[in-house]
Amino acid sequence: MAEPASNAAKLLPPEAAERFAALYPAGQDGGFRHNLSGHPLLTPEALAQAALRMDPATVQIRAGNARNGEGFDLGEDTGKSISEIICGIAEAGRWVMLAKLEQLPEYDALLREIMAPLEPAIRRATGEPLRLRGYAFVQSPGVVTPFHLDPEYNIMFHIAGAKDFAVYPMEEPWLSAAVNEYYHSSGDNLLAWQGDYRAMGTIYRLEPGDALYVPYKRPHWVEVCAEPAVSLSLTWCTKASYEQEAAWRLNAWFKAKGLALPEPAPLPSRSRLRALAWSALDRLRLT
Repeated sequence: MAEPASNAAKLLPPEAAERFAALYPAGQDGGFRHNLSGHPLLTPEALAQAALRMDPATVQIRAGNARNGEGFDLGEDTGKSISEIICGIAEAGRWVMLAKLEQLPEYDALLREIMAPLEPAIRRATGEPLRLRGYAFVQSPGVVTPFHLDPEYNIMFHIAGAKDFAVYPMEEPWLSAAVNEYYHSSGDNLLAWQGDYRAMGTIYRLEPGDALYVPYKRPHWVEVCAEPAVSLSLTWCTKASYEQEAAWRLNAWFKAKGLALPEPAPLPSRSRLRALAWSALDRLRLT
């Protein structure tokens, strides 16, 4: 008798890990398939209940009228609870994010099950994955997540509905040295936008069962199609990504003093010396 499939094998087909390994860690975005759609922890009803148990600071509700080049508006208070908004997301006109899902034991277990078949490729290429986090997105039709960057590696597992996910190279005009220095010194991850940028990105149409790997700090924006959408993001960092963040902070510190340093080497290259220098400045409270 054949042995039953492991939970990880049920969540990701065998070819998913092979496809991911071919993409990681080079700056190549790309997709593969998953089996998470319909998972009992990822229905709107389950996420509505999860939101009630989470640290309120990790549950964000924003208006659904954002546009590229703009920030989010919190919108008017409708008087509805988070669970009512999520369960009525089709008509809510809202963007809802449940951040740090790993704070709930059952979601932490789910994230680790998903990561298990992918982790060998990560360890071979960039070492131990650090700060494993999960984010659930429940969004009304037509909602846009504005053009921005995220300081981590990301796999977006699309669960319900459909959305367009546009990815851009880590280069000018989208991601210059000045943009890197500003982001790493301010934390503001929104990016400037021009109308012709739309045609310059690689746009993936994500439907249930689609997963998209987005490399570290790749500029992107997202737009939900005609139905409500649910997605799960699995993110992580590495020693090299932490070092590069410190290196860009060091560059910004020197620039503020009228000095200039060369740009840090792109990942997966290491920036150990610059990270050590930034750590020393921080310990001395000179930053």
